[in-house]
Amino acid sequence: MPSTSTNDLAVRKQERIDIWLIIPLLFAAACLTVGLAMYLSGTEQPADVVQPVIVVFGGTLAVLLVTFPMPQLNQALQASVTRGLRGGTAPSEMIRAMMKVCDISRREGLIGVADIRSNSEEVEEVCHLIGDAATEPRIQFSLERRLNAERMFHQMIADVFLFTAMYAVLMGLLGSLIRLSTTEDPSLSFAALPFVIGVSLAILMGILVGRLRSVHIREMVVVDIAYQSAAIVLDDNNVQRLRNRLAAMVPTGLRA
Repeated sequence: MPSTSTNDLAVRKQERIDIWLIIPLLFAAACLTVGLAMYLSGTEQPADVVQPVIVVFGGTLAVLLVTFPMPQLNQALQASVTRGLRGGTAPSEMIRAMMKVCDISRREGLIGVADIRSNSEEVEEVCHLIGDAATEPRIQFSLERRLNAERMFHQMIADVFLFTAMYAVLMGLLGSLIRLSTTEDPSLSFAALPFVIGVSLAILMGILVGRLRSVHIREMVVVDIAYQSAAIVLDDNNVQRLRNRLAAMVPTGLRA
C-alpha cells in the first residue's frame, strides 16, 4: 500500500537554520539599535555611537556566554528566525492536515493512516496513534508530553532574550557611569548614550519576546488540535464533523 508523502500532509516545519544565515539578522538588529539610540539621544554623528555600541553589545554577549550554554544560545537564534520571523505553524494548516488524515482513514482504514509520512513530527505521531487504535489515556499522555516539551522549549528561548534585555540595560548603565566618572564636565547626552543604546536593544528584545510568546500560544493550540484529532478520528472519521470540531478549538484571535 503506497504511503502518503510529505507533499500531501505538509505543515510549516521548524527547520534548522544555518548559523551563518543569522548573521545578517544580527547585523540588522545592531543597525536598528543604533538608529533608535541616535534618535532617542539626539546624536547626529554615527561615529559617536561606535564605542558605546561595542561596550553594550560586547558586554552583553560576554555575560550571555557565561550565563547560558552554547547549545541553548544557538537554539534561541534558530527560534528567532523560525518563530520570530516566520511565525511557526498556523492552526488552519494543522486542521487541513488532520482532515486529510481523516479522509485517508475513511478510504484506506487505520493501516493506511499508519503509513502516512509528513514533515511534521506531530502529524506523524498522531498518525501512528490512529494506526495503532490508541486508547484515550494513551492519546492524552502523548498530548501532555508534547505540550510540556513545547512549554520547556519556549521557556528556554524566552530566557535567553529576557536576560539579553536585562544585561543590555545594565551594561548601558555601567557604560554611562564610567563616562561620568572619567570625563570632565560631560554633557548629558554624551554620558547617557551607552544607557540609551542598552535600552534600545532591550526594546527590540521585548518585541521579539512578545512575538515568540504569541507564536508559543499558537503552537500550543496546534499541538492540541493534532492530538485531539486522533481521538476524534478513532471515534468518528467524518471529515466535515472533524473540521467543525477542530475549528471550534481555535481561539478567535488565531483564526485566519
